[in-house]
Amino acid sequence: MNVRISKSKVRGKVIAPPSKSFTQRAVACALLAGGRSIILNPSASEDGLSSLRAAEMLGEKIEVGDRSWTVSGGKFGSPEDVIHCGGSATTLRLFAALSSLAPSATVLTGDATLRRRPMQELINAMDSLGAECFSTRGNGCAPIVVLGGGIGGGEAIIRGDVSSQFISALLISCTQARKGTRLTLNTPLESKDYVEMTLDVLARFGAQCSADLGRGIFEIPPNQPLSPCTYSVEGDFSSAAFMLAAGVLNGDVEVQGLAMPSRQGDRSILEIVRRMGGTLSQTASGIMASESRLSGISLDARQTPDLVPVIAMLSTRAEGNTTISGIGRLKLKESDRITTIAETINAMGGQALPGRESIAITGVEKTIGAEIDPHNDHRIAMACAILALASEGDTLIRNADCVSKSYPSFFNDLKQLGADVEVFQ
Repeated sequence: MNVRISKSKVRGKVIAPPSKSFTQRAVACALLAGGRSIILNPSASEDGLSSLRAAEMLGEKIEVGDRSWTVSGGKFGSPEDVIHCGGSATTLRLFAALSSLAPSATVLTGDATLRRRPMQELINAMDSLGAECFSTRGNGCAPIVVLGGGIGGGEAIIRGDVSSQFISALLISCTQARKGTRLTLNTPLESKDYVEMTLDVLARFGAQCSADLGRGIFEIPPNQPLSPCTYSVEGDFSSAAFMLAAGVLNGDVEVQGLAMPSRQGDRSILEIVRRMGGTLSQTASGIMASESRLSGISLDARQTPDLVPVIAMLSTRAEGNTTISGIGRLKLKESDRITTIAETINAMGGQALPGRESIAITGVEKTIGAEIDPHNDHRIAMACAILALASEGDTLIRNADCVSKSYPSFFNDLKQLGADVEVFQ
């Protein structure tokens, strides 16, 4: 699917899509809970559905309703086939750890982008806890084989600056370990809010975990019986950020369905946009973003890496210089996002200089449409679309259906707001 976007004002209201991160964690916990759990307002994104399929292959019984998933868990089986996680790193990492609870071996893999994303830290930690697994190619990446038979528990040391998903995976699966588990981080925890989200979902399913985020120490009691529950998924700040940016760049957009307060780290988009001079106001039903004159800022984004693409596009139209630092991990996302962001901005008439762990952007008064290859990266495609709304001429985004990974209705929502969007094959 290709999309052509022309400069256009956007006005109106849009409902934030459900959080895929909360959805995936709820599905994982429901797999461990003995009984029927109901997940309301789940994310039917590619990543959300990837986690649902993985849980079903491990024994979860699924009933898919209009706006709910009913999941019956508590009984683990070994998959009859390879668990293909698509492009979802969260699915791969959560369910690699959970696969250790299956009675026999499980193989997990994914698409080309997922097969290059790091897994070795998780493999090492699982081995330390008595859950044997390995990378079939010996390179610390998928395909991964998990031998099953349970988790012994004990102690594991793991880095906190590669992926917080490793810690989340161990927190969930080690509730079922045969003895207590202690996880110690030997580097500072990045994206800590995602770990807090995991702890929040575990608590909703009745699990206990002692967490000292400052010291990087987690203690998980063994053999915990998780309880089924009804879990309502809140709106996703990571996705809402794009619609808020659309309003700030070229219109007035109200985003509804966001929880205030929220555990989501990407709620900081509100603070960041305000720092840049953007006009955001709380309404009775959401957050209103209005067209604003922006200024460049310096930002350490190591806790909010998913916001970098949209912040970068806002910075392209801000007055002065913006430096976004602490983003070395973006090289290991769906694309090398540092390089891809810079290439995109420069193609659209902006000025961006990529670094090893940062990107420097000089704002310009005018951007222009261009033909963009998002490199199968959903956040790059959406960020380009938002900048296109305020750019002269047409922007052509190739293979734009990659947005379905997190926000399937993205282009329809832009159309609803009045954007000039043409979708074609």
